[in-house]
Amino acid sequence: MLGSILLLIGLHSPAQAPLVCEKGYLRETTNGKTTEIAATYCYNQDNNILTSPSCKNLDCPAAFDKNKKIEKSKVMNQTSNPGFNICREIDGKPQVVEFKVGKNWHRLDRCTFKDGSFVSTSELVGFYLKPRRD
Repeated sequence: MLGSILLLIGLHSPAQAPLVCEKGYLRETTNGKTTEIAATYCYNQDNNILTSPSCKNLDCPAAFDKNKKIEKSKVMNQTSNPGFNICREIDGKPQVVEFKVGKNWHRLDRCTFKDGSFVSTSELVGFYLKPRRD
């Protein structure tokens, strides 16, 4: 019984945690000016994943292409954010944004795409830099 419980706990990772989608506000700062934008977004209970509804299952084509290979040495360096580097490699625009959950604001990096979709850069790092079975 205990083994079964531990197995279930081990299989439940943060990436598998359900995302809540809601209408709310995003805050962006550009050239020192902060603006609040009404938006619909999805996040997890730890507030460390932020996606557009079209990327809720982390399968939107603009962000996640299993055929795209990213060279680790190309995006990993000590002077820049690997998530931002991957975002640029897949033709996205990296950005630091805040999103509101209840009364609290949470700050995350995200990658936005021409089709309006977006995803946390940490999800890109996990997808493109983890070892794959091809």
